[in-house]
Amino acid sequence: MLTALARSRRISILAAIGGVYLATGAQAEHTSDNPVTAAGDAYGLTLGLESIGLYNAGLVRGFSPLSAGNVRIDGLYFDEEGGLSNRVVEGSTIRVGVSEIGYAFPAPTGIVDYDLRHAGDGTPSATAIASVGPYEASGISVDGSVPLIGDELILPIGVSYQVSTATFVAHFPGYTSSIIGVGATPQWSPNDKMTVRLLFDYQQTRDAKTFPEYFTAGDFAPPDNPHGYFGQNWAKARSLTLNFGGLVAAQLSDAWSLRAGIFRSVNDSPTSFADLYTNIEKNAQAEHIVVAYPDQNITSTSGEVRITGGFVTGDWRHELIFSARGRDTPALYGGEDVVDLGPATIKTLVQVPEPHFAYSPRTIDRTQLWSVGAAYHADWRKRGEFEIGVQEENYQESAAIPGSPKSKASAHPIRAYTNAAFAVTDQFTVYGGYTQGLENSGTAPSSARNTGAVLPASLTWQADFGVRYAVTPDFKIIAGAFELQKPYFNLDQSNVDRELGAQRAQGFEFSIAGQPIRHLDINIRILAGDVGITGPNLAAQGVGRLAVGQPKLTYAISANYVLPWWPAASIDLSALHFGRAPENVSNTISTPALTGVNFGARYRFSVFGADSSLRLQVQRATSMQVWGELYTPGFLPRGGPRTVFAYLTTDLQP
Repeated sequence: MLTALARSRRISILAAIGGVYLATGAQAEHTSDNPVTAAGDAYGLTLGLESIGLYNAGLVRGFSPLSAGNVRIDGLYFDEEGGLSNRVVEGSTIRVGVSEIGYAFPAPTGIVDYDLRHAGDGTPSATAIASVGPYEASGISVDGSVPLIGDELILPIGVSYQVSTATFVAHFPGYTSSIIGVGATPQWSPNDKMTVRLLFDYQQTRDAKTFPEYFTAGDFAPPDNPHGYFGQNWAKARSLTLNFGGLVAAQLSDAWSLRAGIFRSVNDSPTSFADLYTNIEKNAQAEHIVVAYPDQNITSTSGEVRITGGFVTGDWRHELIFSARGRDTPALYGGEDVVDLGPATIKTLVQVPEPHFAYSPRTIDRTQLWSVGAAYHADWRKRGEFEIGVQEENYQESAAIPGSPKSKASAHPIRAYTNAAFAVTDQFTVYGGYTQGLENSGTAPSSARNTGAVLPASLTWQADFGVRYAVTPDFKIIAGAFELQKPYFNLDQSNVDRELGAQRAQGFEFSIAGQPIRHLDINIRILAGDVGITGPNLAAQGVGRLAVGQPKLTYAISANYVLPWWPAASIDLSALHFGRAPENVSNTISTPALTGVNFGARYRFSVFGADSSLRLQVQRATSMQVWGELYTPGFLPRGGPRTVFAYLTTDLQP
């Protein structure tokens, strides 16, 4: 069971669903923010309070760029351990497929690129937001930009307080937490050749109620899906995330420029729990287990220095890019205590007294990754682009679990990539590329025979090609195919966590984004394919052909229509569909398909001369709840009851 728990904490597809479908954890900055009208494609865009597109930080082509370490701030390498808030970022963009071309040093599974908060032009400004929903959630935030010395020294700063219903899986009634956030991104521009930015982001979460997880005694789904709140009132987690650092951009000469950033990211959880219903029978009888964790802490120092040279020869613009980047990530985890609360039924919630927990020593883990690279990018009069790059990586990880020998792993690969695009006509572009990657694979879970063993680094690769057709400058269609491969780690029949084969994602993507007719903006994303498992003797290990939790069909649709007779108002509709997916490693059971539908409206108006907007949205209009997978295998409720979300944004000007 702890194997299942450990794997569920590595990655959860439901976390990705919560990020794309509901997207209510962030805060907007301007009354005009609307990702449907702002997005240039449907790969994934978070702007202010909302997200659109099929992909986000937790899910790209079946994998997680966040877990893979493929995160950037304004294009610079950043190892995110504590999540960034919208006090310091405007939003994020998913860089994958054609959107990676011209983006130096891409990675398989895509890049999550955060856009640091814009400092403004030296004019004082502020934005206030008040929100209610979904369910018991509510929040208020104020973000402003204060010129300290004209436009030379500007202080963007913000504060927020939120009662959130967000958990690591989704939004459900009853599972609340209280979050206080403070962030600032000062900008100093002493001249037109240099800009220095600092970053400080603090978020404290208290009273985060624990969402139960469900595990059956065989290859079947739980018989009943619990509705409403089903947690233990005392199982409340606390956590602190802290991010700080600095960035500098300098024009060294007419041809050469420098960009650099260094960051510190902290994720500290003094108290956390796992609420598990195990060995669930078809009559809903189960064993109730609670796991309590002592202080779990992970801290990362990361950064990048990049020098770029730009040269023009005739119709060609050339760029040479040299980069050095790295991270040092120590972590303390484990030491949990497991308490069996006895027989239970998943049909009825029974509140039990808080047990006494006795913790054990924690595992000490340290990961280091350093790389140097060079790249070349050529642009031919906007008719064609070509790029090639190479990086030498040095990876080391060690883990010392109490009572076991110290485990180590290292890798020193050379990674390469190449991308190209060619405009056949002014409207029609073909593209293709190949990218290699390196990711750490973590350690074996506590129930494996090789508990605490550092798993070998994962060498990954991705190839894709496709076409982009610009119907108009404001309306584009992209169609492409891709293949992505990563090692597949799981427990064999001897209960040893090791590489059993390879995960190979193959599929087709379709992106339709823009304004096909006046007043109507659409954003449609379709992913068709699967993540298959290949390798020797998989059947003997009880491993099926498909990866757990990976549907063959997924699509996301968003549409926004501005009322011609009332241009201050617009109506919108969004839908997200996840197809059937294997629930267990052997592929003998599957979770059902689910389609979620939201619809809403916006209205822009003025309050005492201040621009304002009111956003109303009915979320989960279909009000459907089914069992979803945990990647473990295991189960969590997916979908949920209908709810309403609303927020009021006001831009304040002096």
